[in-house]
Amino acid sequence: MGNDDRELLDARLLDFSGSAPVIGLGETDTDAIEARAKAKEFRRFADALEALADTVDASINGESSSSSDTISCPDGVSFCTGDPADHEDPNEHLHHGPLTAMGAHRPYAGRHGDGIMAFHLSQVDDEAPGLDFVAGGDWPTLSLGEVDELISDMSVHLARLRTARTQIAGLMSGQTIETAATVGRTWTYDDRYGTRHTVTCPSWCTVDHTDDMDGTRHPADVHHKLYGTVAHAEYTEGYEDYKSWQLLCAHLAVSPDSPTSPAYRVPHVLVEVAAETYTRPMDPDQLAEFIETVAGQLEELRAMHLRLAAARVEWAARPHPTTSVEAT
Repeated sequence: MGNDDRELLDARLLDFSGSAPVIGLGETDTDAIEARAKAKEFRRFADALEALADTVDASINGESSSSSDTISCPDGVSFCTGDPADHEDPNEHLHHGPLTAMGAHRPYAGRHGDGIMAFHLSQVDDEAPGLDFVAGGDWPTLSLGEVDELISDMSVHLARLRTARTQIAGLMSGQTIETAATVGRTWTYDDRYGTRHTVTCPSWCTVDHTDDMDGTRHPADVHHKLYGTVAHAEYTEGYEDYKSWQLLCAHLAVSPDSPTSPAYRVPHVLVEVAAETYTRPMDPDQLAEFIETVAGQLEELRAMHLRLAAARVEWAARPHPTTSVEAT
């Protein structure tokens, strides 16, 4: 990986005779788990780099606009760019905000060099403002509630896109999600009372059930599970005692003989929201609702990220007297 023929970082598979293969990352060797963690860091870095590029573009465009004949909105609408063509009709003034689009100059934008899924704020005279969104070539104006519906639909669509990406990655590696499980696996065990049971695993179950065959189990102890990808974040229960814990980790499960609740006796999803803190067993509709809640909070985090960046710039510009700690 690099530019102008200058290598910044390289990755390669190293297979030494007589030992397990490793990944050569730069000048170090790493295993698959650490490589995936590094990949997440690189993606965050790429996002941050892309944001910096957008900031530079916005700065350049802002300088260009300020040096041109563009004027602010004559009606004082705060988001309006003041395009004279939108205000030339004395009977109707149109107000449009700056255009925002996704993927300008990305390959997936194709012939739309300025990006796709574009939108901008809009208003006619002193009517309620809305959002113009390009949809199938049309530009419907959406109300606040309809924008919420759009965000919800896009969140679901993004989840489906991520699923497709996982399937592609599985195909490229020669293993799909379906082949990770043993389809139609049937096995027997004797419970603690000596009763023999025959069990057929669901197609998605990845538990080997070896421990269930030791003769000490109750039927309620038999679970079928498929674990999702594990994510970690550093947080703490006490001051400055930060550790890496699992975060928002999900697994698909069913416990056919669970005495706890009927919800456990059918396929469901449990999400470990934080370390040892789980959701209730969720059906598809409940999981969809949970996803929307998390997606909404993710948008709030993104908004807070922008506020943090602005706050840091503002803070750095303030005069700060040297403290006694800094002086030493």
